[in-house]
Parts: sequence; structure tokens; C-alpha cells
Amino acid sequence: MNNLALVDKEYKSILEKRGMLSNEMGSEISESWARCISNGLDPFKGPKKSVISSQQLDQIREEKKDLRKIVIPELELLYSQVAGTNFMVAFSDNEGLVLDTIYDKTCLQTDVGKSVIPGSIWAEKICGTNGLGLAVEIQKPTIVSGKEHFFTNLEKLSCFASPITNYDGKIIGIIDASTDARSREQHTLALVNLATRSIETKLFINKFSNELILSFHPRPEYLSTTSVGLLAINGDGLIVGSNTNAKIMLHGLVDLKNQNFNNIFTSSFSSIASDLLNNKVLKITDYLGSSVFVIKNQNLKPNQTHELIVKNKTYACVNCKDTKIKREKCILIRSTFSETNNISVASRKLGVSRTTIYKHLV
Repeated sequence: MNNLALVDKEYKSILEKRGMLSNEMGSEISESWARCISNGLDPFKGPKKSVISSQQLDQIREEKKDLRKIVIPELELLYSQVAGTNFMVAFSDNEGLVLDTIYDKTCLQTDVGKSVIPGSIWAEKICGTNGLGLAVEIQKPTIVSGKEHFFTNLEKLSCFASPITNYDGKIIGIIDASTDARSREQHTLALVNLATRSIETKLFINKFSNELILSFHPRPEYLSTTSVGLLAINGDGLIVGSNTNAKIMLHGLVDLKNQNFNNIFTSSFSSIASDLLNNKVLKITDYLGSSVFVIKNQNLKPNQTHELIVKNKTYACVNCKDTKIKREKCILIRSTFSETNNISVASRKLGVSRTTIYKHLV
């Protein structure tokens, strides 16, 4: 009998012993169980505890301190939103190592509260099918409810987990909520997903804080939510960063990295830059015919925006402070724009391109 047949036989045996039917589980859960069986896990014995030392935990936390500064407030907000008792929220790295947790008093006294602790590893190969471990494995939001957990000592819980994706599309962590199995499943997963999207948005804005970030969505009322697409545009009109939502909404056009804005949208960047800098909501169309509403994200600090006059004096931008010639040229461009408040007018007045004007305004 080959290995696949042995796994299938063991799988059916476990289902029978636990009074379950194979059609009660989706393919992601059943495939996870198969991997657990292949890894030699026994659902009736419980997982082996795997916890790193406090020194190792402190070191990893220090390495991820910038990320944790963004994650922990979102974790606290998620904790306040999850309804019911006997619940916890957790943040792990991309391999299932738990770094931070928040419990209610009931959960703290349970086996889960005592097991899901900072420093514990909840990878699937160690702890079987669980929300956090499955999200690490398949790299997308997951629900593992009740008896879907591979180990029987976890079958009274529902676990909801969602990966955090950075600006480069890499999974850098997991947000997890574990509650009593009777809790509202889709509601809780929606809250976990909102937390991860909020974290991703803040990470994106921090990464591209010196660029112009555009928020866009097919519906204007969604421009202030975490469901927006984000594009980071440099002074040459090139897209230097895009979030997951942007990649989904503009799928089928081009690779959204180092691509010219003008190759994606029918409106040229220079023709709308002035309106964007003045916080106007614009409707633009991509080359596949889809329309979106776009607005400047409020990420830029005052000295990086087109608000160029500080105490009646115009200053050079960050990129033009190293030489006198650069400073003088930059101050001339910025002061001309501050007088006209129009990129096209300033371009004609100075005899330079609109792209050159824009490069000195961010």
C-alpha cells in the first residue's frame, strides 16, 4: 500500500473514531488533516508543546519592534470588538511563532489560554490543523471551527486567522482570534480581516511616506476605508508601490512596479496632478475601460506637500538641499507654484515640464 493510500486509510479511521463525515469538511481542512497524518501527528494525544526561550523571544520582538508598534494597537482594537467570552487575540510571525497575545479572564484559565502564549509555535506540522497554522500554510484568511481542528483538545474552539502582507506581497505575520466554537464565525473573521487590512495600509504609508500616495476605489464612498487600492507615485509619475487591493483592481493591465501612471490610466498624470494635490476627488479610467475614483492620501507631512510657504518663506524640498544650485532652482519652482497653485501655469511660466514641477513638490 502506497503512502497516499495509508494516509487516506488513517484519515477515514480518524473521522470514524470522532463521529465525523468527510463531506463535513472543506478541501482546505481535509488537505491539512492529510498533511498532519503524513507528519505523524496523533489527534488523540495532543500536540507537543514548542516554546522558545524568553531570550529568543525578546530578540525576535526587538527585531520586529517597528512592525509591532503598528500591530499591537490594532490587536487591542480587535480584542475590544470580538464579542463573547473565552476568547483571545494573537499576533504571530510568518512561521506561526506567537509574539503577542491578549486574553479575557475566562480564556486565561483554559488549556488554550495556557498554551497559546508568547513564544509558542503554532505551525501546522506541530499543532495540527488550527487557524493560525493553516493561514501560515495556505497564506490566506482561514476559519478552523470545532472538530475541524486536528487535535481533539482544541475541538471546542473556533479559530480565525488572516495573514499580513507587506508592500512587496510578502507575508510578514498573522493576526488570529480564537473563541468559543459557538461564536459568530463570519463576523469574527471579518473583524480579523479588517485588522490586517488596517495594518497593511499603515505599513504601506510608512514605507512610501516620501512619495505621493493615491487612494482609489470604484465607489467614492469607500475612499476612506481599508478597501481602497493604494499607489505610490514618484516625481517622474512612476508607480513605485502598490497594495494588494490595487493589484486586484488593476489586474490584467501591467505589473504595478516601476510602471508609468500614463500606461495604466487614460488621464495623464501631469494633467491631474494639480487637482490631486489640491485634494480633489477625480474619476479616471484605466485602459481596460474600468473607472475608479481617486484622491490623494493624506500621508504627506506638511513640509512635503504643496503647502510650501512656512512663515512667508519658501524652502527647498528634501532632495534639493545638498547644493546651492539645487536649492535655488527648487525654491524658484516651489515659490512659483505657491503663487499660481497650478502646475500647468507654473510650467508655462518657468519653461519647464509639469513633471519637473511635480518632482519638487513631494
